[in-house]
Amino acid sequence: MHERIQRYLRDRVAAEREAVPAGAFTLYLHPTEDHPFLNYAIPNEHAEPDDGSVLTAAAQERGLIARVEAVQPCAPWVRDMPGYEIEDELALMATEAPVELESEAEIVVVRQGSPHVAGLLRAQMAAFGEPPPSEEQIARWNGRSVAALVDGEVVGGASWTLVLDGMTEVAGIGVLERFRRRGIAGALTSAATREGFAEGASMAVLVPGHEGAARVYERAGYANASRMIHVRRPAAQEGL
Repeated sequence: MHERIQRYLRDRVAAEREAVPAGAFTLYLHPTEDHPFLNYAIPNEHAEPDDGSVLTAAAQERGLIARVEAVQPCAPWVRDMPGYEIEDELALMATEAPVELESEAEIVVVRQGSPHVAGLLRAQMAAFGEPPPSEEQIARWNGRSVAALVDGEVVGGASWTLVLDGMTEVAGIGVLERFRRRGIAGALTSAATREGFAEGASMAVLVPGHEGAARVYERAGYANASRMIHVRRPAAQEGL
């Protein structure tokens, strides 16, 4: 299962971003954003251990932080790359049988052109402590999401990614702070997962940011399937 999940995560970003070979890695570049979480490398399939020097150079040439996201069992050597530090080690959860959860919120599907796009992006970014989206970001958004509405206000959202080889990833699950602990995150997770399955997925994966979130996802039918590791080259070393 580890290799299947890693292959999906690799193929999904390859379908949406520019791929730059970088030693044992491929660096995937977002077409419009330079955020580190949207521009990162993934180890190539069956890659041999690599010191990350080619990746560091490729990232520096593009003004980016050299950063790797990997399914840990597929490339355990990533944690020991010289000059890189561990940013996070996270559970990776999966489901093949999503559970339907309900809440007080109305859950609606959001596509490009929906009147809820701006509210969705504002709610998701606020939930993650990010600055509000620009008008340009709102205008060019073309995602797959569900939004939670309470009295007509978008209070949270969740997204699912392109379905490939029967898999999708549910991500961006966020709820405004004053609406948390009311079952809305679980309902969003459940709805986004079902939408991915409606598009042909037979397995969905997600990466919880903390233990409390994992308990919410368990109620939506998810269970631990693997581990993710994120490493990066510290900013102080970028010029080395």
